[in-house]
Amino acid sequence: MTDENWTPTLGRRDALKGIAVAAGAALSGCSAEAVPGNDPGEQLRYSMVLPPVTLDPVETTDAWSAKAENLVFQGLYAYDREMNRVPVLASGSPTVSDDGRTYTVSLTEGATFADGSDVTAADVKYTFEAPIAEESPNAWQVEMLEAVETPDERTVRFELSHPYPAFEHALTRKVVPKGVREGNETMFGKRPDSTVGSGPYDPAVFKRGKYVRLERRGDVWGERSPAVERVKLINTHAGLARTMALKTGQSDVVERIQPKLWEATRKMPNVSIVQRPSFSSYFLAFNCGAEPTADPKVREAVDYLVSMDEFVEHIVGEGGERQPSPLPNRLAEAWNFPLGEWAGVQHDKNVEEAKALFEEAGVKNWSPKIVVPHNDKMREKLANAVAHGLKNAGFRRARVVKHHWEKFRETVTSGNRDEYAMYVGSWAGGPDPDTYLYPLFHWSQEDATNGTFYHEESVMRRLRRARRTTDRERRRTLYERTITTLLEDRVVLPAFTLDNSFGVKRRVRDFEAHPMAQYNPRLVGGRGSDAPVRLRE
Repeated sequence: MTDENWTPTLGRRDALKGIAVAAGAALSGCSAEAVPGNDPGEQLRYSMVLPPVTLDPVETTDAWSAKAENLVFQGLYAYDREMNRVPVLASGSPTVSDDGRTYTVSLTEGATFADGSDVTAADVKYTFEAPIAEESPNAWQVEMLEAVETPDERTVRFELSHPYPAFEHALTRKVVPKGVREGNETMFGKRPDSTVGSGPYDPAVFKRGKYVRLERRGDVWGERSPAVERVKLINTHAGLARTMALKTGQSDVVERIQPKLWEATRKMPNVSIVQRPSFSSYFLAFNCGAEPTADPKVREAVDYLVSMDEFVEHIVGEGGERQPSPLPNRLAEAWNFPLGEWAGVQHDKNVEEAKALFEEAGVKNWSPKIVVPHNDKMREKLANAVAHGLKNAGFRRARVVKHHWEKFRETVTSGNRDEYAMYVGSWAGGPDPDTYLYPLFHWSQEDATNGTFYHEESVMRRLRRARRTTDRERRRTLYERTITTLLEDRVVLPAFTLDNSFGVKRRVRDFEAHPMAQYNPRLVGGRGSDAPVRLRE
């Protein structure tokens, strides 16, 4: 049995023995010379877990599309590898006034889009207003905007209806050219000839659901041009296939090294592992708006069916760590949240306790669906472990349902009990709790990013208050109480955070991991902050 079908009763040694041998044999039998027509040239080949589905920052809801967008588009600001906010299209830090209700940003000189037009205040205004006008799932980041004013071509003033401390993170949104996108919304980000950004790369080929090939702009503005001429971001969902591509030379960088392949990757000649703790969060979420998972007893029963600690030990391994809250650990630690206390909320595995709770709740003849994105093997493994537990508890028709990304997002924000009882979610926010808690749990984000349909008024009230106060300690208290309620009510079962881990060929010089998944691969830093990635001859 491979870890694709892992169950919590299977020991690590037994689970990994067979696949380690098979994987090692497969990897040892391949080399770069075995690949016909394999000419590295000046192209960096990057294997990713899931493919980009759009290159339009206004629409993006997944980290893999954002990876490609970050090479084509730029924001007013970005985060460097130490999570310091640095100006990109802005000329300096924003001026904040009116008790946190007004942000004024000046644009840097010389910034241009790939079509030669200047980046102007009108483009920024359009970028921040479009998600609201188009009811984008991303609108939660900017819904507090009352007005965006442009006193001149290089000045933008954001007027907020209320203070919003996390607005500084919203200022990292990628800016799109109004003159190109407006009136062309359906094609922008879908076809290379309709997609124009201010970043260092242009899209040359975009096969949605497969790969995107980017080419370095001939007129890159700013201090430095990337050293790599072409980048190909390829969907290679299977962990073994990604590592094989690294071994054979078909890929130069592969993301998310599978746990069973860490040792084999370490032993590869001319390959190194690059790893960095991330801001990613993975969890099992319940449809709290439909029976039987609307009943807290049922959700608690499911909690008894799988040990998250064992799952992380056996499946996540060196690739990440156990996460006891909806926030990634590095963010929770920065805010001094009680991780030790929260770690004791979830139950150890106890099928008999689960059966007793199901019986008490009157649940019989249940056919629960656990929904996951197609080809995300890590999430699929967790869903399979939950389904296995449900079958042990007597629900033999429990099953895992896989959807491609757009269908997955549509399904888990529908609230339809016939479509899902649970889903395995992930979220990559920023260095503020609001960027996780509000989009994932506030009732206003149903039909967009929230699939739990949980309506506890005290939680909704605290989330609103926390968004509107600039007092960090007050916000911390509100978020701590909110998370405690979410955990005790089993709205979600937090699972793990994955490090941003990469296998990197020796021909790739100066590749460094960024803590935010959507910033990788980072080929050139902003304003001289990072060394550009280069390819050896």
